[in-house]
Amino acid sequence: MGAENWNKVIKFLKTSNAKPQKVLNMLKTVYSKRTVPESDFEMVRNSWAYIVVGSLANKYGTKNKEKKIPFTQVIRNWVNSKDYQNAWCIFHLKKGKKKINELSWEQSSHDDFKKIPTERHVKQLNDIWVSKIGKKIRSTLTPAGKFPISDHSKKFDKILYGE
Repeated sequence: MGAENWNKVIKFLKTSNAKPQKVLNMLKTVYSKRTVPESDFEMVRNSWAYIVVGSLANKYGTKNKEKKIPFTQVIRNWVNSKDYQNAWCIFHLKKGKKKINELSWEQSSHDDFKKIPTERHVKQLNDIWVSKIGKKIRSTLTPAGKFPISDHSKKFDKILYGE
C-alpha cells in the first residue's frame, strides 16, 4: 500500500471522532495473530452466521414451506417470528454489559431488538446469506437443509454397545 493510501486513511481518521487508542486496539484485533483462545462471547457471536443460514435454509417462520415465495419474504417471515427475536437477543449480547439480574438482561436485549427496523434485520440477514462465509456454510448443508452429523456418534455407539 503506497503512502498516498495511508494519507487517505490518516485524513479520514483526523476528520472522524475516532480515538487513536481505540483505532489501534481495533487494528490489533483484526490484524494480529491470535495468542489466546476465543472467549465464550466471541464463540457465541461467531455462531450467528450458522444460525442464520440454517434457519433460512429451512424457512423457519414460513407456514407453507413447499410454496414458492421470494427469498426476502422467507427472511421477513423469520424476522417476524418470536423464534428470531429470541435468537437475536441471545446472540447479540453486549460485551461486558453488567446486568443486575436475568430479567433486566432479557428486557435490555429485547429493547435493543425493537430499536432496529424490520427492513434492517432483513437486509443484514440477506447480507449474511450472500456473504462468503454464508456461501461456505450453505455448501456444507445436506440437500434437506440440515447440518451434517459426523460419524463420531456411530463410532461412540460401537465403543459403548459393541455394535
